[in-house]
Amino acid sequence: MANNDLLLEFNTSDIIRFKKDFIQMMKVGIEIDRYYGEVKQDLDILIPKFEKLVEQFNKKYKGIKIKTRKMIDQFKVRVVLKVGNVKDFLAESASKISGLKSVGRTNSNQIDIGDADKFAKFLDSPLDKIHVSYVDYDHGTSSVIAVIDRNEKMVELIYNPVEIINENSAGFKICAFYALRSGWNKKIDIYGDALTFGFANLLDEIEKREWFDKFNPRYLE
Repeated sequence: MANNDLLLEFNTSDIIRFKKDFIQMMKVGIEIDRYYGEVKQDLDILIPKFEKLVEQFNKKYKGIKIKTRKMIDQFKVRVVLKVGNVKDFLAESASKISGLKSVGRTNSNQIDIGDADKFAKFLDSPLDKIHVSYVDYDHGTSSVIAVIDRNEKMVELIYNPVEIINENSAGFKICAFYALRSGWNKKIDIYGDALTFGFANLLDEIEKREWFDKFNPRYLE
């Protein structure tokens, strides 16, 4: 796995361990959401089991927190980062990923980082939410949205599920940064337990497009 500026301070072996844990957790969460929409009977077993694994994940990685929420037609898996506000999020992590192109409060109101005056004014304004876009010539485009979570006093990362399970995406790199910078407990096994759900093969190309189409309108709000 190619390293990048944001993750240079961490050992490659630690990044790989987090990648295995986190991506498998997110895969399970995505599959449970799909089961949830189909109202499958297995949910009364799968959801409590996943929630226990979420507790273990949050104990293992102190700088990132996974939260779940059962909605009418969705099983939502939230990702919350240990950073106090949106501006610190941008300064500490989001701005240090190669390919940073633009920022804004929404996807349709972006400020190119090359426009120094507008960028400075944007940073001086109150920020509860930020949309950050990237263009990487090797890996394509990606985006992240960060929103202040006042109850947690942390920042929630609003993610695209197809992107977040891609180790080259900005969203994954940001999650790895916050998870590893605060230390982690090597004694807790997440990956092995996550595999017991049986969701090993996730999303063929058609399913990826379907999931992106389903999720994208909410993602860009």
